[in-house]
Amino acid sequence: MIRFIIVDDSKQMQQQIKKIVIKALINDNVETKFLFFSKYCNELQKAIEDTSIRTVYLLDVDLEDKNTTGIDIGKIIRKYDWDCELIFLTNHDNYFEKVYRTIYNVMDFIEKFDHMESRLTLAIKEISAQKYDKAMFTYENRQINMQIYLKDILYIEATDRKLNIYASHNKFCVNLTICQMLAKLDKRFVQVHRSCIVNDDQVELYQWNKGSFILKNGKEVLLLSKKYKENILNRHKTK
Repeated sequence: MIRFIIVDDSKQMQQQIKKIVIKALINDNVETKFLFFSKYCNELQKAIEDTSIRTVYLLDVDLEDKNTTGIDIGKIIRKYDWDCELIFLTNHDNYFEKVYRTIYNVMDFIEKFDHMESRLTLAIKEISAQKYDKAMFTYENRQINMQIYLKDILYIEATDRKLNIYASHNKFCVNLTICQMLAKLDKRFVQVHRSCIVNDDQVELYQWNKGSFILKNGKEVLLLSKKYKENILNRHKTK
């Protein structure tokens, strides 16, 4: 499902945007949900904080409520959600530079007076075609409740009856075996050593003769065994 949150102080424009989105997705068999707001409010804040749903925000820049503009709302959204899509719609093209300079990863900036329907349709179709990856590894015991996006896990190393999970920006420790861990992961993860599981999507190069692999971030890990080479070959055959 894709949730579309439309923030525009014109109800007529809200419905026009909705019609464009529905028409753009008519052949894509995508379940949709729409929320409408004319300004920043507590209900919008609650929706922003719920990052469990794939969301596309369509934000009017210049709202009647001058205390919180569409740009301000975009900044608030990025405090909670770095994966959602932000599309700004406006009657004033002079906001273009400000939007792109102040808000991270804006999908598009569309002038309402300049072929809005065709440009918005292309943006929505592009979003629909994107692979959306929110799969998570979850782990809970008396001390911790852990959730990590699978795409962020680089590799996992077994040491002293525990597993060290090396993610993009952190290291985590869990009381699981290699077999137990593999059961919680998806097909992108393969065992490459008796004490190592790797996210194959994060690997730049396997150096079988050296017994190491190089991650896309440049790090070399000396945990590669020819015994498990078939695991990698089989995965690449089925990609």
